[in-house]
Amino acid sequence: MLAMIEINLLPAEFRPREKTNLGLIATVACGLLVFGGVAMYGFDQNSKLASLDTEYDSLTKTKTELDRKVKYIRDLEKRIAQQKSRQETIIEISQSKIMWSLKLQQFSQIMQDFPGFWIQRLVLTKTKAGQAIRMECSATGSSLREIARFRDAIKNDPNFYYHFASLESGEVVIEPLEPGLNFSERMDFTIDLPLRKPVVAKKKKK
Repeated sequence: MLAMIEINLLPAEFRPREKTNLGLIATVACGLLVFGGVAMYGFDQNSKLASLDTEYDSLTKTKTELDRKVKYIRDLEKRIAQQKSRQETIIEISQSKIMWSLKLQQFSQIMQDFPGFWIQRLVLTKTKAGQAIRMECSATGSSLREIARFRDAIKNDPNFYYHFASLESGEVVIEPLEPGLNFSERMDFTIDLPLRKPVVAKKKKK
């Protein structure tokens, strides 16, 4: 078979021209612009995020250091308040007319009649009404009558009880003890002894 060759003999100005796809070009150009804009925005956001992370780390370290200093200051204030309270108590005891060494000796004589009793803690406290002795006591067994007898012994001792206005006692708590001991239970209770207010003698009118 012979191949046929088509020859266009028309002048160039009369020949049909190939159309350019302007829509496709515009779409591609817009896509490139959008992609470039998104890429630039993402780069800018990453830079801002890195800057914020750095600032956050710096502020976190500063906050940790400030929290440590605040805790130190609060602990220091607490210790200062405790020292002031102890100093005031010592001054009040030294200015008191009560001979506390004699009081302790008198109380030890009361305790001799109660071999199953002991004092866990004895402190001089301050109340709205004045000063008071607080004793945190313990005793073996579970006999509430023995505790009542102990309270009566304190109140009925005129030498020891003279400087106190009253005797106030808290609730008795009975705690079980470990097996193998002489007693299976222990009683814990408190006794408060408010100090009697000194009587100021009135001056006689001349």
